[in-house]
Amino acid sequence: MNILSWLFGKRNNKDVLGYYPDAVIVVSMSGEILYANERLLNLFRLSDEELFGMELLDIFDGGFNLVNNLAKSNDSAVVRSKLKLDEDLFFEIRASEYEDGETKIIVTIRDVSNSQKMLNKLLFEHEYLNKLTKNKNTFLSKISGELTSPIHSINGFSQAILEGLGGDVNEKQEKYLKIINKNSTTLLELVNSLVEYSKLESGLYDYEFKNFDFVNLMTSLFNEYKPKCDEKKLILNFDLNSLAKRTMYSDENVLKRVVEFLVQNSILNTESGSIQLIVSHPDNEFLEVAGFNINPATPEKSYLMIKVVDTGMGFNDSDLQNIFDPYSNIEKYIAKKAVSKSLELGIAYKLVKLLKGKMWVESESMKGSSFAFIIPIEKLSI
Repeated sequence: MNILSWLFGKRNNKDVLGYYPDAVIVVSMSGEILYANERLLNLFRLSDEELFGMELLDIFDGGFNLVNNLAKSNDSAVVRSKLKLDEDLFFEIRASEYEDGETKIIVTIRDVSNSQKMLNKLLFEHEYLNKLTKNKNTFLSKISGELTSPIHSINGFSQAILEGLGGDVNEKQEKYLKIINKNSTTLLELVNSLVEYSKLESGLYDYEFKNFDFVNLMTSLFNEYKPKCDEKKLILNFDLNSLAKRTMYSDENVLKRVVEFLVQNSILNTESGSIQLIVSHPDNEFLEVAGFNINPATPEKSYLMIKVVDTGMGFNDSDLQNIFDPYSNIEKYIAKKAVSKSLELGIAYKLVKLLKGKMWVESESMKGSSFAFIIPIEKLSI
């Protein structure tokens, strides 16, 4: 019983209805309107005769059924007025049962029209902006070939001329051609990253979950990046000692992209020391702390954690804020001329979410970084 029901039972009905700050209506358990205060009549612009000839369903959607359910659940609901008024009105409805010889329901009705209209406007604008963003991303994804083809041509022909396809080039021409080739390669990486990020945002990214050999994937990645680490005299180590099985259920290509981004990032930011990729199977307690909802029936070692640890320059606390959101860091990365690297971390983060996993980073300036993510590797209901 709420305070209004208690007061209504203690004092004269008309006194309570007259002094209560909200519009109030009392109905029987059969849905008949028994009482109403002056505020309610003014709110709906009704006379006593008009009101008592109505049912609640004539006033708002749901009618007595809604009121009865609210009285039992002690919840509230926002409804639209069904009366023919000059403008749309929205009301917050609350209801409570009370005994007065027989069970009745007190209904309070509060005008929330301004708040609801503002909320509807915000929701509309939110949906509009989401649709607009998706349309832009879809457009960008669809014309990706038109964007990258000219850059491929510039890159390919400049490299061919450097290799003597059009005849000998002098020293000055070679210098300029190398600049063209380098910048076109950088531009191609940026456009590819931008298109890939847009595909992820617009839901156009192709992926397929199936079984694959994880060890073969890691071996190929190690062989790909070992020479690059050797060039910088970095130690590269892939630690798979804790791996329980080599066959996994996920998207191999998506997982490969994530590891590529993280290893490339570590190589870029590490001038001396080592880069380690460590594989393990987190226990259920750790998974729950990481934010996974674990079913007690889930088999052990159904999740895989991959951690890429380097001894590089690391990140400041300010750099770690929104590190996976390129939009938040755009000015900072433009200043550093590292927009494509910001996009790559954002892509890696979204790809892990595509794999139904979670990613995080730990780092300290000049002491290295540790990027880690966890994904399910069994066919589970998540």
